[in-house]
Amino acid sequence: MHLYLTKQKHHASGSYKCFDWFKIIILVTAFYNASPAKAQFLHKLNTSNLLLEGRTNYGFLINHHLEMQVFNAHFMSFEVNLGGETYGKKRWEAMYAYPIVGISYWYSNLGNSEFIGRANALFPYINFPLTRREKYEFNFRLGGGLGYLTKHFDRLTNYKYLAIGSHMNAAINLMFEIRCRPTPRTQVSAGIAMMHFSNGSLKTPNYGINIPSASLSIAYHLTKANATVNHKMLPDLTKFEFDGRKNVDLDMVGAFGMKDISEYGNRYYVYTLSGNVFKTVSYKSKVGIGFDLFYDKSDLRKAELEQIFITRNSQILKPGANLGYQLNLSRTSFVFNLGFYLGGMMAHLGTSYYKVGMRVMLSRNVFASLMLKTHFARADYIGLGLGYKLNLIYY
Repeated sequence: MHLYLTKQKHHASGSYKCFDWFKIIILVTAFYNASPAKAQFLHKLNTSNLLLEGRTNYGFLINHHLEMQVFNAHFMSFEVNLGGETYGKKRWEAMYAYPIVGISYWYSNLGNSEFIGRANALFPYINFPLTRREKYEFNFRLGGGLGYLTKHFDRLTNYKYLAIGSHMNAAINLMFEIRCRPTPRTQVSAGIAMMHFSNGSLKTPNYGINIPSASLSIAYHLTKANATVNHKMLPDLTKFEFDGRKNVDLDMVGAFGMKDISEYGNRYYVYTLSGNVFKTVSYKSKVGIGFDLFYDKSDLRKAELEQIFITRNSQILKPGANLGYQLNLSRTSFVFNLGFYLGGMMAHLGTSYYKVGMRVMLSRNVFASLMLKTHFARADYIGLGLGYKLNLIYY
């Protein structure tokens, strides 16, 4: 009897334990399903407006130098894009009419030439609506990232290919498109695009590759589209955005880069110090004026070979003045400058230069900078730098 009761107790105890575990599992599952974390995750998934897009392009190489005519060809290129339609979560999204933001992988065989190889690119992009209607919109897409070319110039094995001197390059993509919505979750588009590869004179030759093309795409919403995407939401300002008060920004940027001038030898460092005064003219834009001071060590080598007598390194300093325009997207901004040299032994007075850059605010006052300096269509160098912005509010 004692043994029987003991077995009964053990059996009951095991049943109770199983029942307890069963209750715990039910409670944990219910808690998870009702938890704010799960609800927040599902909310983000359902409001991400994710688009998976496939795009095909048909284009050709622009023969912008006589030496590149031998590589003339028409060919296809392909893209896979993962993007999201913004819906006004941040103020800049509403200011720019809810653009599509995403990342793209681009590939082409460039006509199957054994000399120019194949091209790959990975770049983030933003697709700005210029005109929007219920069923269609007219957009401009801007993308920039990294490109990898399987072939480049080699003085022994590929000496005819003067377009590119390195495997790794900057990849710039521009496109105008018409995008239609035949169903709530499907989009199709047609447009014209330009793909550009260049290494910014890090390694010469650097004529660059330019590929205009016509394109077609189809995109599909991975989740049900956010119903608020067409609502004119205007969320609170972030600390990086214009609050409507009259102000000017005093910006100071220091940057450095490298350049290769193959006709003179090895790579040389370039240093730049720039200052600008920008006035905010709208929630999107700033205009301003500024100065630049360039110190290019390759000028010492050029002076030596051109028999220009240099007694001090400071004689190769090139001061310049510039006009500037800044386009703001919250903490990110694009800066465009047209400048003119004011002097320097290695610069002609009044000669123009151009700077195109991107800034990302790291804090309220400090920003990182990426800049390309050119002389018209010829790249001079790519510069990386840090800057400080002082915002002065006068009304």
